[in-house]
Amino acid sequence: MDQIPGCGTAAACCYTAPVFEHILIADWSARARPAPARPARDAIWWHATWLGEPRYCRSQKEAEQQIRSALQQAPGRVLAGFDFCFALPAWAMHKLGGWRRLWSLLEQLAALGPMHAARELNRLLGGGSSGPFWGLPEMPRKPRPYLWTEFRECELRLKQRGLHPKPVFQLRGAGAVGAQSLLGIAALERLRRKTRARVWPFEPVDEARIVMAEVWPALLGRPPAAEPIPDRWQVAQLSRRLSGTRLPPVPKEARREGWVLELP
Repeated sequence: MDQIPGCGTAAACCYTAPVFEHILIADWSARARPAPARPARDAIWWHATWLGEPRYCRSQKEAEQQIRSALQQAPGRVLAGFDFCFALPAWAMHKLGGWRRLWSLLEQLAALGPMHAARELNRLLGGGSSGPFWGLPEMPRKPRPYLWTEFRECELRLKQRGLHPKPVFQLRGAGAVGAQSLLGIAALERLRRKTRARVWPFEPVDEARIVMAEVWPALLGRPPAAEPIPDRWQVAQLSRRLSGTRLPPVPKEARREGWVLELP
């Protein structure tokens, strides 16, 4: 039976999920160098429903500063969605000791770049030069035979529906989310502390003014053919679609390895 964070079974719990009218969505990027001065695709775009048009950032530092300021000045409760994995599969989270330790580790490790962070996590997870993170210069392809579970429960469910999420362990290649997840989590750990945000579905969020959640813009479908910058379209559309939403009950696996927030 599905469970609600911080409660027992859904049937036995009197918890009422809060409604979020103010939404912020960020499409992150793991670019090693600043994005072009002219707004471009595959860079960092973010949109807050109370601030008008989507914003373009050339670097992660710039995005982190802007988003922190926006959250601190928000006119009410905010659901802040970020398009990268908030955790690793359950077996890896068990070895690392939970999401708080992972986030704290990455705040330190990611300062030297995602590849450094991935190598250190490989060591801590017992894989060393054999993974589970791959796409490193010394390990450009997925190890064979693959010895770890690649996907989280939420991703397995999406795959059952014919969708194609990428595993967090993939650092490079088409659609890879590994590098941006490692860098993004480090940024969120700083934002979480400075804005006193709560993280769904790891923590109870009913009293929180700011709640961070994992989103996947691909759930919107393909952007219009005439849209030259899909990232810009996605953050605006996802913000509108999630306005007025409630956080749903989630299975118990989500408390360990995170969950993708579905569209209402």
